[in-house]
Amino acid sequence: MSDHWNFYFSRVNNVLASIAVDLGLHELAPDVSRPFLLWVWVYLKTPRPDGLSDSIEFDSLQAIEKKASESLGREFDAILCGRITTDGRREFYYYAARSEGFEAIAANVMTHFRGYKFSCGHQAEPDWNQYLTLLYPSDENRQCIENRSVLEALERKGDTLNAPRDVRHWIYFPNELDRDSFWAVIQPLEYRIQSRPHSPGDELPFGLCIVRFQSVKQTDLDEAVIELFRYAKIFHGDYDGWETEVIS
Repeated sequence: MSDHWNFYFSRVNNVLASIAVDLGLHELAPDVSRPFLLWVWVYLKTPRPDGLSDSIEFDSLQAIEKKASESLGREFDAILCGRITTDGRREFYYYAARSEGFEAIAANVMTHFRGYKFSCGHQAEPDWNQYLTLLYPSDENRQCIENRSVLEALERKGDTLNAPRDVRHWIYFPNELDRDSFWAVIQPLEYRIQSRPHSPGDELPFGLCIVRFQSVKQTDLDEAVIELFRYAKIFHGDYDGWETEVIS
């Protein structure tokens, strides 16, 4: 397990989910020495109306995770790769060197938390499909993670994020035609052009910096960024991030 964890919100089986994942494992996946997927689902006592966990259960869920990770790591050389909180439960996912006797060990772990109902299971999964296709964020979800990181940096500088302000976005394209076609589509969305940087020799040499006065609340910002991200892909471009001034 690495220390490169992050989280994002998504929908799993059309239900809201908070997904926490060890991003650092991506460089190793699939780990051929751990071909078995193990899972423990713990059912929340006091889920929120949206199915996510309430802060009241934070300490208990942390204790369950710590105990399970220690026991499964010792018995199966298992590593926690991610967890999903959704629909009134928290799902812990591990990859392990073996799986024989897993249910007994999981049941023993949960004897320390008798107020919680749980279920568990395992399967051979040498391709690490659960991690790579469900837990690991898509390109769009990675962008939302990056958005949150920038917003947190603004808050550390004293920004309350309450005031709308100009937000600058950078997008790069392989040629002028794609750049101009992109601009024709997004111009009605009240953007204005700040610059058209050109970097000959780069893979995507034709840049566009656009600006819009907008909210920097995370949901609003994510919506704006994902819209630009998708249009950039249509025109063979790459969305390269955003910045704004600090307003304290």
